[in-house]
Amino acid sequence: MPQYPEQAGPPASPQSNPHYGTRALPSPYNPHPPYAQQSSQYPATPVRILPKTGNIEPCEGARILAWVGSETILACDVMPLVNQILEQNKDRIPPEALEAQREILLRRRLESVIENKLIYSDAKRAIPEDAFPNIEQQLTEQFEKVELKEMMKRAKVDTLAELREKLGRLGTSLERAKRSYMERTLAQQWVRQQIKYNEDVTHQQMLDYYQEHLAEFEHPAKARWEQLTVSVSEYRSKEDARAALAHWGNQVIDGAPFAGVAKSHSDGSTASEGGIRDWTTKGSLVSDALDQAIFTLPPGRLSPIIEDKQRLHIIRVIERKDAGRTPFVAAQVDIKQKIRKQRLHEQQQEYLARLKKQIPVRTVFDDQPLSDRSSRSRR
Repeated sequence: MPQYPEQAGPPASPQSNPHYGTRALPSPYNPHPPYAQQSSQYPATPVRILPKTGNIEPCEGARILAWVGSETILACDVMPLVNQILEQNKDRIPPEALEAQREILLRRRLESVIENKLIYSDAKRAIPEDAFPNIEQQLTEQFEKVELKEMMKRAKVDTLAELREKLGRLGTSLERAKRSYMERTLAQQWVRQQIKYNEDVTHQQMLDYYQEHLAEFEHPAKARWEQLTVSVSEYRSKEDARAALAHWGNQVIDGAPFAGVAKSHSDGSTASEGGIRDWTTKGSLVSDALDQAIFTLPPGRLSPIIEDKQRLHIIRVIERKDAGRTPFVAAQVDIKQKIRKQRLHEQQQEYLARLKKQIPVRTVFDDQPLSDRSSRSRR
């Protein structure tokens, strides 16, 4: 294998220049979000009396967001999951988009809770009244044995007292959480009795699906590869940068582990992992030069030095798979699952549509379209 031409003298060492930044975001729970304001036709925000001072303060968790028949859905039934999602994604949400995302998540979560409440209401009116106490006792035992431990784990608390306190700060209670769990579990069990889960899928139906969704079974060429990279800006000149990279490439040619050389010298994005790049599809890289090299270079062979804007690279393809289409025979199991999943979704939507005709549903958002900011966030 030919050596990389090097200039005389030891290669210059690039300077480490990591850039990390943190940005504080507002609290993921705004106690007075604009979307929670209710019109005069709905009840005002409930209040609670603080035990030590006797002062009165709004109890946001007890705000009614929706009515399903005679049942109500409170903010505390919806907001905890919304806040959790916002907290998990806070680094990816710009501060100016936070309220818009909160509104979108709130409405989606509320819709899900409404559907659950509809199913629960249907089960409650269909199950004989004398059978209900036994069902609730079983669900209570399941809650205390399983769900309660999971709640404490998610809340990162060690005692029931701490859990009650944390739930209280959200405007809810352990009793409310227990009721929500029981209703949700009963609804899940009940809906399984309303839907046909094991309908047969014929060979012809699978073949029709395959032919109608060919694009789903196409896969582009992809490759796993590794790289050594230098930034020209870290050296006195491009020639110095090229000489440094050539020196490292020759170390690999002489038997040094590629990963070790990458960890010690490369300033590529995966240098700390030994320069390994996971599966990359053809055309997905910003660099045309790298993309062309990855999909033309024989696997296992080091590339020449590749120049790309202000960086230089040496790469080696570990494994490559050509573009193609999954044949029908290999796709049948996946197709059958997709057809059954689609049927289940359609049945559930039909079932919910029937329930909505039988059980009145209204929310505080019925006459309020999504704000302009929320609409833009969804696009």
